[in-house]
Amino acid sequence: KKHSRLKTGAGSYLASHDPRMVLGLGQADTVESIEIQWPKPSRRVEKLTDVAADRYITVIEGKGIL
Repeated sequence: KKHSRLKTGAGSYLASHDPRMVLGLGQADTVESIEIQWPKPSRRVEKLTDVAADRYITVIEGKGIL
């Protein structure tokens, strides 16, 4: 299956938004790949492979999963 999501950091004045993105994977144990397209000015594209399911991960631009 392929999922696509857009995450923005913008909001209204003094707004608070959860920075996490939650993806439903059903019964899958791993995610084959995740592609992140970072915004301007870098427009870098990172591809993460064989990511374990059922957990939160932190991804930093240019450094991958921490």
